[in-house]
Amino acid sequence: DLAASRDEPKIRARVWRRENDASAALHLKLYVLGEVLPLSASLPVFENLGLKVISEDSFPVSFNAGAGWRQAAVILDFAMERADGMAVRMDDIREALEDAFHAVLRGEAESDDFNRLVIGAGLAWRDVTVLRAVGRYLRQAAIPFSLAYMQQALVKNPQCAALLVALFHARTQPGGDGDSQALDTRIEAALQEVPGLDDDRILRRFRNVIACILRTNFWQQSEDGAFKSYIAFKLDSGKLDELPEPRPWREIFVYSPTVEGVHLRFGPIARGGIRWSDRREDFRTEILGLVKAQQVKNAVIVPVGAKGGFFAKAMPAQPTREEFMAVGIAAYRTLINAMLDITDNLDAHGAVQPPPGVLRPDGDDPYLVVAADKGTATFSDIANAIALERGFWLGD
Repeated sequence: DLAASRDEPKIRARVWRRENDASAALHLKLYVLGEVLPLSASLPVFENLGLKVISEDSFPVSFNAGAGWRQAAVILDFAMERADGMAVRMDDIREALEDAFHAVLRGEAESDDFNRLVIGAGLAWRDVTVLRAVGRYLRQAAIPFSLAYMQQALVKNPQCAALLVALFHARTQPGGDGDSQALDTRIEAALQEVPGLDDDRILRRFRNVIACILRTNFWQQSEDGAFKSYIAFKLDSGKLDELPEPRPWREIFVYSPTVEGVHLRFGPIARGGIRWSDRREDFRTEILGLVKAQQVKNAVIVPVGAKGGFFAKAMPAQPTREEFMAVGIAAYRTLINAMLDITDNLDAHGAVQPPPGVLRPDGDDPYLVVAADKGTATFSDIANAIALERGFWLGD
């Protein structure tokens, strides 16, 4: 499975260990076709996975790839230890560690300290992404802790982290057999053993967000069986702890490695624009400020409205005009598709069509309006084309 064209390097990882290795030690081999992954790129990924690199051996090889073309390759063998010094249980972490490393290289997962939970809590990389998305939402919801501090709280309490993921599965997986009430009881018992007050507060906020998720596209799959490259949560904002006022009736938070966005909706029937924000750390605060102005301005016309916005995380440092627009449009398309993933549709006879692979404890809700706003005035045709392609187009 390492066949590659001349322009597309391939990298595969394999985790292994020797019989006489120390309990905390392991090896990771990288099989590379094409350009070698530089240490400056690979070492931070390993460190964020909770590994400490001890040494590295390189074995260049080449072979006949056919048609007179010699394929250059290299095998990199890294000797490592768990950074926390705890024993490595290979049967428990081998596949999850390999999958997480590949996901980071593909750009499907971000490389940060949340990834320490792959080894520390025995979580798959997609489950880690759930906790990362909740952490990013809490930052937008003005929690008084940094993202790094929240990462530390989860890493120091891996049992709680694993239980939080299990609670998410139990509450959101269609056809699942998880008992969310029993899990909540176990989480509460685990929280009684958390020594730090800040850690306790952070973990409780994570539990609260997961308990307030009404819908998610996490379980949706395409025709080829692949999961979505982004996560959307529909939240019951009125039940969220310590949320800044005014509280929406419902909100959708969208997370991916390339974009984050939110749509705040203050009633079952509400409309408003989507803004292209340049405020990565607090775009929800920006949008909430716009909502306050909207409520005053439109009080006589409509009682409630909606506002949304997104931040394009994949923007180059010094983009050309073409690059700037391409990245922004790609982020906007992800946001719109993510919101439609968890929105009910109507058929030709007006009957509600629920989205596939989505639990709906909130009942029918076939309403979503996304008008233009700052930075998206020229994007109406894009949104309309997506709605038409996915069968949501109303012809207006």
